[in-house]
Amino acid sequence: MTGAADVLEIARFSTIPEAELAASFLQQHGVRAWLPDRDMATMNPDLLIAIGGVRVVTSSTQIFEARQIIARMRAGEFVDEADEAGDWMIDHTPGMVGDLHDQEISGVMGWAKKTGAIVVVAAFVVFPVAGCLMTAVGG
Repeated sequence: MTGAADVLEIARFSTIPEAELAASFLQQHGVRAWLPDRDMATMNPDLLIAIGGVRVVTSSTQIFEARQIIARMRAGEFVDEADEAGDWMIDHTPGMVGDLHDQEISGVMGWAKKTGAIVVVAAFVVFPVAGCLMTAVGG
């Protein structure tokens, strides 16, 4: 295990999944990388901005190679042509996202739900505001 003095930051990411992907990508290319802030970011994700994002670090002996790989990754050098061509969507079923139907995701409201929403808005917003205005006017 490397000491704290031997550990240098490769890059910072705004989310844990981004940082995990970068660390995994670096490990795939022979760089031992890890996330020292994973526990803090997982326990309290609201602090991600305060702690400056999720750091990906490595030993000082691999820092140059690691930063070069991240720079190449951010430049899009490792993008697969199949990803750009949309070949990954060949098996896509229109109207389905995973096991869910589009309507389950987009929140389609039927006429009964729309009527219920109107009643709730009228009961809790319109009528109290009208009552306050009537009281203020003196009516």
